[in-house]
Amino acid sequence: MPPFTTYVVKIYEFCNLNCTYCYMYNLADQSYLSKPVRMSERTRDAFFSRLVEHARDHKINPVTIVLHGGEPLLTGKDYLDRWITNLREALGSTRSLVRLQTNGILLDDEWVDLLCRHDVRVGISLDGPAEYNDRFRVDLRGRGSYDRVLTGLRRLMDHPRGADVFGAILSVANPRIPATEMWDFWRGLGVTRYDFNLPHCTHDQPPWFTQDDLTTWMIELFDLWWAADDPQYEIRFFKNIVDLVLGAPFSTDYIGGKAGGIAVVETDGSIQGADALRACEDGLVELGLSVHHHAFDDALRNPLVQLANHSSAQLCETCQACRVREVCGGGYLPHRYSRARRFDNPSVYCDSLYAIISHIRERVVDSLGSLAKETHVAGV
Repeated sequence: MPPFTTYVVKIYEFCNLNCTYCYMYNLADQSYLSKPVRMSERTRDAFFSRLVEHARDHKINPVTIVLHGGEPLLTGKDYLDRWITNLREALGSTRSLVRLQTNGILLDDEWVDLLCRHDVRVGISLDGPAEYNDRFRVDLRGRGSYDRVLTGLRRLMDHPRGADVFGAILSVANPRIPATEMWDFWRGLGVTRYDFNLPHCTHDQPPWFTQDDLTTWMIELFDLWWAADDPQYEIRFFKNIVDLVLGAPFSTDYIGGKAGGIAVVETDGSIQGADALRACEDGLVELGLSVHHHAFDDALRNPLVQLANHSSAQLCETCQACRVREVCGGGYLPHRYSRARRFDNPSVYCDSLYAIISHIRERVVDSLGSLAKETHVAGV
């Protein structure tokens, strides 16, 4: 098993939003209730010690740290300033690429200055136009978040270095939004990098839309992006599939299924498997491992961590026989889950993934023309 190179670190356990689909609070898992609200300095330093140890023993440089939650900005500016400063002091000559995923509501000029000063790559969650975003992404009083998120995004992009540290807009796929409207919305935001996740659903908790609707939406959205043929606009979900179709040695946790090298560290120091496994059942992510008592090498030997980081290594019979498995990788591990068969299932989005991968492959082959015969295209 390859070592960990990316660490998703929960520095704050709670959130100022209560998104209806959130795997942290509103699906199967309730373990957040037993965790400290904020990572303590003792746990932080224990994590740094284990991180330095793992990077040294496996000769990893750089390491990637994804600051997550909950909402990580709820930690406060002084706390996060010290956290990142002490991280880089601990790592010494080992470089750290620091990422942060936020809902953007708390972003003010001081926050933006701090994040730019530390070269933190910032991703902002926003699900589309206000009427759609505000059906799901609501605060603790049930109020929509769109206007406040957009204000935070504007503050970031108006900063002299904002464009340098901006990562992407991250949306949860919603086929109820017409694809043309979603594309126009993204293009109108004044940013160029986007991504979307499929809602974290399982065979026991299926999505609220049909696979036919999702398939149609993804194909229409892909065709709009492909037809634009504008390299400055990137939809990562589609770009990753295109890269995999072309045989790139590439994978993410939700597509491709190859070894990913991701560890999750909770506010109490718990070392866990894929964070989104919280969608499956209560307590599934709890492995009995902690940075206070265990090295990251101990987590590498855990079966669930191994499966989460190389999910295509254990595919059900349907996936093993599938012609797009080298691209799909069986889909995202949580989406394969059922209580009856655990992870021995195709993705709950199997039909849609098969359709969009096949469609993208056809468009790539058409674009390559005669070059396709000389180029490796997965599944052809």
